[in-house]
Amino acid sequence: MDAAEGRLPEDRKQKQRRRRKKSGSPDFNMRTEAYKLFGVDLTQIPGLMLLVFMLFSEVGRDMSRWPTAAHFVSWLGLCPDNDISGGRVLWRGARRTKNRAGTLFRLAAHSLHRDQTPMGDYLRRMKAKLGPAAATTATAHKIAIIFYTMVKNQVEYDASLWAKRDAMREKRIEARLQKQAAQRGYKLVPIQPAP
Repeated sequence: MDAAEGRLPEDRKQKQRRRRKKSGSPDFNMRTEAYKLFGVDLTQIPGLMLLVFMLFSEVGRDMSRWPTAAHFVSWLGLCPDNDISGGRVLWRGARRTKNRAGTLFRLAAHSLHRDQTPMGDYLRRMKAKLGPAAATTATAHKIAIIFYTMVKNQVEYDASLWAKRDAMREKRIEARLQKQAAQRGYKLVPIQPAP
């Protein structure tokens, strides 16, 4: 059975969409139409709600042009590009391309600055670490990989994977703190919550 003919999965972002209808908003259900175009519900990816149709016009549904997600992200210009000569890094940064689809993914990433999703948390962490421009590109890179995987493999967005990754990150942070405390001769003791 073709995914476009299948049943549209439930909307997990229901609370966010209960807003007043603004002037200039479309008179059709964008989620249903996007599902018909791609065969999967791409509106569940944080930041991509309004950009799905523009991405369809730029990229299309056929992902066979790019063998892997890395090829797709490189084509978008969202990956690092280092000039190395003789083992020395001469230049480091993102590629300077004028790819409209890459710009759309950057817009999607930029819209997550105040979003309370794991993707928004990732953007804020990267912003503190790399700065605003590089953080937007890194988040756009992540959104583009999710987009490519969903369209190519016809799988739905699974937000539960983020919970697993966040739990693993918390364990790594705790292990690093324990190691640093042990190196300085201290022992960390967790605070017991008051009954």
